[in-house]
Amino acid sequence: MVQTRNSLTLSQLRVGIFVLAGLLVLAFLVLNSTGDFNPFAKRLVLKARFAAADGLKPGSDVQLAGIRIGRVEEVIFLPPDSPENEKIEARMLVDAELNGRPITERIRTDSTAQLIAVSVLANEKIINISPGSADGSPVAENHVLDSSEAISVNQLTKTGNDLLQQINKLAVPANEILNKANQGEGTIGRIVNDESLYNNLDATVAETKLTMVKLQSTIEKINSGEGTAGQLINDKQLYENLNKTVAQLEGISNDIRAGRGTAGKFVTDDALYNETRAAIIDLRTTANKISAIADDLKGITGPLSGGEGSLGKFLKDEQLYDNARDTLARFNATASKLETMLGDAQAGKGTVGRLVTDETLYNNLNQTASNINQFSSESTKLIYDFRQNPKKFLRIKLSLF
Repeated sequence: MVQTRNSLTLSQLRVGIFVLAGLLVLAFLVLNSTGDFNPFAKRLVLKARFAAADGLKPGSDVQLAGIRIGRVEEVIFLPPDSPENEKIEARMLVDAELNGRPITERIRTDSTAQLIAVSVLANEKIINISPGSADGSPVAENHVLDSSEAISVNQLTKTGNDLLQQINKLAVPANEILNKANQGEGTIGRIVNDESLYNNLDATVAETKLTMVKLQSTIEKINSGEGTAGQLINDKQLYENLNKTVAQLEGISNDIRAGRGTAGKFVTDDALYNETRAAIIDLRTTANKISAIADDLKGITGPLSGGEGSLGKFLKDEQLYDNARDTLARFNATASKLETMLGDAQAGKGTVGRLVTDETLYNNLNQTASNINQFSSESTKLIYDFRQNPKKFLRIKLSLF
């Protein structure tokens, strides 16, 4: 039986539906295998702005610390009045979840979007987002991330060209310096071409080697215990003595800390500190008094230096000095004459000498003094008798022929 086009059986419809479903499943699996199509996955829209796309295009990967989390959906120009580093805006679709956790736990407001090259030679770029910290907040839909550009091949080429130009500029003077050095001009030329410098350097190296040999020999002697340094290093008795000395010093230090002995009392005794402090205060008071006395002396010596007052005139008046000098000269002359007279007197010369040295005159004077004493005694007796019986001495005998 020949089928017409207008007639369709139920079995054929079932087969067609089955084939269509299979094609749809196959298409879904193919698209899902690329990672760009998953109608059941939740997406988050983020934005980043750059100075230039520089190889970035729709469909480029978006990574989080090197792990792919989405793709670039659109790259558009921003208005002409935008800042220089924000001329291009990339709209990104990223997965809302990563490993079963919200992507906003990793992408924060302090995260940075950076353009990086896929390879060294290719100019294709992707966007890599750095994970944020706990200081940042979770990003929201259409959040604009801070951006930075990685060094591209073009920038490297430009930098390399600039570097080559600078090297070419430096090569000319360097070549001139090398030519002069080869010709023996300047300090470098002499260093390169002067054989005496080489010989001196060779001699210095030889002396250095000899010094190192001597030093090594000295170290070996020290290690073997020879000499003072060797005994100092290798003598165990010296070490033990030093250890004992350290122990004794430690004991002395402990005694001082404990307040034992004179030094300990000096360190720990508060009364000694208070007495010392009082003594210092007394010294300060004494110093102040001495300073006041010095000021008074200064006030006194000032007028003296100016020749004021009797003492000042005595110090400053030259006429007074001359008079005093003349007086001292006369006194010295008088003393000399007096010394001469005393010498003559001791020698028995002159009246004074005879008076001093003549024993006869002394005896006469002594006898005269005795007589005067006797006369004085009799006079006193006579006066006494007169007082007792004055009539005895007042009788007047008259006789007339």
